[in-house]
Amino acid sequence: MKRIWTAAALAVTATLALTACGGKSDRAEPKDVTTTDAAEPEDDKPQEKGDACGAPDTKIEAKPQAGKLLLIATNTGKKPCTAYGFPYVRFDQDQATASVGDETKPKAPLKVAPGKQAYAAITPTAPDGSGGPGRDAHKLSVTFQTRGGDPLQGDPATPALPNDTLHVDDQAKATYWLPDEKAALSG
Repeated sequence: MKRIWTAAALAVTATLALTACGGKSDRAEPKDVTTTDAAEPEDDKPQEKGDACGAPDTKIEAKPQAGKLLLIATNTGKKPCTAYGFPYVRFDQDQATASVGDETKPKAPLKVAPGKQAYAAITPTAPDGSGGPGRDAHKLSVTFQTRGGDPLQGDPATPALPNDTLHVDDQAKATYWLPDEKAALSG
């Protein structure tokens, strides 16, 4: 038994001496995460704009039309852009965006030539009253999407609301970006 204890003590002493002298042990060294060349987490990387419509080359206006709010996005840039998906629409300081009518989804994203427009409509309240009593919103923010469907980074557009207010409820929804007013307003 004394031999086993002596052998174990020698093994521990040798391991400690080797480690103290800079030798390698069986333990993995901790990774230094403070170095500048450490990989950035995927979620923290900025999304690329690519050919997506967005600031500063797109102007958005909001006009009342047939009980809805028509969003008109004009490409003010010098090259075509793509209005991917639907606008992310928020009222005042809402954390959540308005829902979207999937029935308005076009077959392909809308290419917008310089000087041309894309349209989306917002139905601010549920026609059947199912959205509750609602409230008067005083600010509208609109964010474009990237090709992958994520909100485009940067400040959203903040078009003026008609009469500086819009009555909205919990069932407010938007359409996808569409090629003309009629298609947007019928969604």
